[in-house]
Amino acid sequence: MAFPALRPLPALLCVAPLLAGLPPGLLPAGEYRPEVPQPDLGVRYTPHHALLAYVRGLATAAPDRVRHLTLNVTEEGREQPFLVISSPENLNRLEELQALNAKLADPRTCSEGEARRIAETNPAFVWLGYSVHGSEASGSEAALAVAYHFAAARSPEVLKQLERVVLLMDLTQNPDGLARHRQSVAEAATPFITSDPMDAQNTSRWPGGRFNHRLFDLNRDWAWQTQGESRAKAAAFLRWNPQVMADHHEMWPEATYYFPPTMQPIHEALPEAHSGRWQATFGKGVARAFDTRGWAYFSRDVFDLFYPGYGDSWPTFQGAVGMTFEVAGQGGPAYKRQDGEVLTLEGRIQRHVAASLATVATAAAERQALLWDFQRARREQVALGDRAGAFLLAEGEDPGRARALADLLGRNGIEVLRTMADLGTAGLDPVGLAKAPGLPAGSYLVPLDQPRGGLAQALLEGEARMGPKPTYDITAWSLPVAFHVPAWRAKARPKVATAPLAPAAEEPLPAAAWGYLIPGGYEGAERTLAALLQDGFHATALAEPATFKGRRFGPGTLVLPRRTNPESLAGRLQALARENRHPVVAMDTGQMDAGPDLGTNRALILRTPHIAILMDRPANPMAFGAVAHTLTEAGLPFVQLRADRLGATPLSRFTHVIVVDDGALGKGWQQALGEGGAAKLKAWVTEGGSLLAFQGGAAYASRAGLTPTGYHLLAKAAEEARLKEKDPKREAPKADPAELVRPWDKREERALEESIPGAFLKVQVDGSHPLAWGLHAEGGAAVLDTSDPVLDLSSGGENPLHYGKEELKLSGLVPKAMEARLQQTAYAFREKLGLGAVILVAGDPVFRGQTPFTRRLLFNAIFFGAYRPAPE
Repeated sequence: MAFPALRPLPALLCVAPLLAGLPPGLLPAGEYRPEVPQPDLGVRYTPHHALLAYVRGLATAAPDRVRHLTLNVTEEGREQPFLVISSPENLNRLEELQALNAKLADPRTCSEGEARRIAETNPAFVWLGYSVHGSEASGSEAALAVAYHFAAARSPEVLKQLERVVLLMDLTQNPDGLARHRQSVAEAATPFITSDPMDAQNTSRWPGGRFNHRLFDLNRDWAWQTQGESRAKAAAFLRWNPQVMADHHEMWPEATYYFPPTMQPIHEALPEAHSGRWQATFGKGVARAFDTRGWAYFSRDVFDLFYPGYGDSWPTFQGAVGMTFEVAGQGGPAYKRQDGEVLTLEGRIQRHVAASLATVATAAAERQALLWDFQRARREQVALGDRAGAFLLAEGEDPGRARALADLLGRNGIEVLRTMADLGTAGLDPVGLAKAPGLPAGSYLVPLDQPRGGLAQALLEGEARMGPKPTYDITAWSLPVAFHVPAWRAKARPKVATAPLAPAAEEPLPAAAWGYLIPGGYEGAERTLAALLQDGFHATALAEPATFKGRRFGPGTLVLPRRTNPESLAGRLQALARENRHPVVAMDTGQMDAGPDLGTNRALILRTPHIAILMDRPANPMAFGAVAHTLTEAGLPFVQLRADRLGATPLSRFTHVIVVDDGALGKGWQQALGEGGAAKLKAWVTEGGSLLAFQGGAAYASRAGLTPTGYHLLAKAAEEARLKEKDPKREAPKADPAELVRPWDKREERALEESIPGAFLKVQVDGSHPLAWGLHAEGGAAVLDTSDPVLDLSSGGENPLHYGKEELKLSGLVPKAMEARLQQTAYAFREKLGLGAVILVAGDPVFRGQTPFTRRLLFNAIFFGAYRPAPE
């Protein structure tokens, strides 16, 4: 059969532009080296392969000014290119200059005289980061123009800047998300350039390009470093020690352009000069560049400098001038705003380029002062000496968890020591719920008289003082609280001998006549269990505590008998224990001194989980990503089940279905799955499945009748709408006259009074329940609440984690009225439904991968949640 000849697609459908060169006026007028290629910018987004090709070509054409390095390779295999650009003289001495800069960064090994000499002669290091959110794509486009400018310009002004500055350019901080966004726009392209805000080019499909491959917001991951991109970037930042960091973003399209100074709150541990005077200095430089073009902009609004995980705050804690630049955008090549202006890709690129060039110009002009203030901030911190104080971390009942926290601090450049003698806790301020009479030798000590002492304080303190203004992000993040590691703050550094951190000594696993135990409640044990089950090994879990030779083994202790396992058990177990850093106990007998023997019929027989996570709209991408990331890190395979495929999928193949937050308090899932989806899930649970639902997913389970237990909402309007939906005849309550006359400028206060913007609350924990095995929280623990749905206590099930009738706030912003509404409600409950179980959690147990305490709750729900006692 003959086919008609294919007609070529219109040129406008191509992702990469066909017009060569730069938009007019993008760069300052002047002479540029002809041998250096220009990027093609302004009409369409540059695909990743073309961006890489240009970067390599630039380094080849201008080797005297440009070095091309690879910062990272993403999970989807995309290179994250990193450019170092400076004068030929500086590049020839780059390693020497980098070493001098590192010396400047540590005043303990750099005298004041040496510091002054380095500040007088060394260039400033300026880090320019672009498109950490992939849907904010104009940053990476602008980066190519900025790189070309400094590689090719011949003007005396630029050559002088290159003598005074070493540019460090992270051209695409999120290659996978950026590629997803580009592809979405390209697929929606037509021969017609449309600026309609509702066109598919301007409305992304799920999950959008903002997030990386694992659907994490990388701009909030600098301190936590859960993602490979973040770890690589932070490690490079610590190697280069830049004095300036400018992070280029896009914001809502109806805005203008944001640059510093920032708004309040500003974290009190930030160097004052860097969070104040230098922010204003660089802001004035950008303002001058924008004023000459008549562009609109704003500062001192919306964006604060409080949360320590941002791309501006984390560098500022490091002694750099950290700044966020935000251009109106996010979408395709054109967007018609409400004021009639058409926001174009070219216009977004122009503004980011102007801000970048102004930043470099300011850094070059202020080079010596920047270097000196960078060093002075660190010197002043170190000079505090013992009176700076310290944090002390106990190993507690889970040494692996404490070690993981210490390792994370190390990745942030924070020095952690081990104590060599016992210490008392009298006179120390507990962090969170920490209680203990003493700290044994081998505890962790984090002195604050170190160059990054301010960052250590921000990450470890129980609560940061916020001030009168609300923050842009969560208001509580204390690492000891999130990790559930006992910690104290000492006002003065304790007089105790210390030693540096050292790798834990490996202990051989002795042969066992009967089998092996993995004690319950140890970090890393979930990874070992997942691997063993998938490898075909057999294990049970103790449901009650037992004692052997004076050692207590809590519920959730894993039992691996030799009789039911192959001969390879010991070797495989030793390798996994070494990798995952948890203890294993060899047993020559199955008889315990107290509690159940190891062959008890009340032990839980563990099965390999087969997990599905509902995805696509309406799932919150970050909530889905956090669960998927957690399971990936644990080595637990899962199926990503698209919501619209639920009806056609035989659920019998799964042991667990996870429903994450929908960002709509359950209504999104209710609309997407309908009555048929709810009926199918209910039938599957009745036949033995385990449904795990979090935040909006938990509210959906209540809405859809998967549990008889109700829920309610914090905000008055939302709660009233819920009640009205439940009872259409309900009459609206009479309006409060005080609310009707509240001043307009106090409207923010109303929202704050009815929300919990990320705070740690105290929960009571029933450690005997399978969901709470190994949580080590008999005295209570902290969970993160982000204005989550409020779950009623289950009357027909169990409520192992619940809010008591007591003061709940541990850290962060919690209005008193909201606290009262949460008392005597459930954080997590389990209900039996036929042969299966419904497990609901009011919050997100794996929020941003930053809450190890409640992360264990998720693993308990997967491995132990369907536990049923043996029949009488």
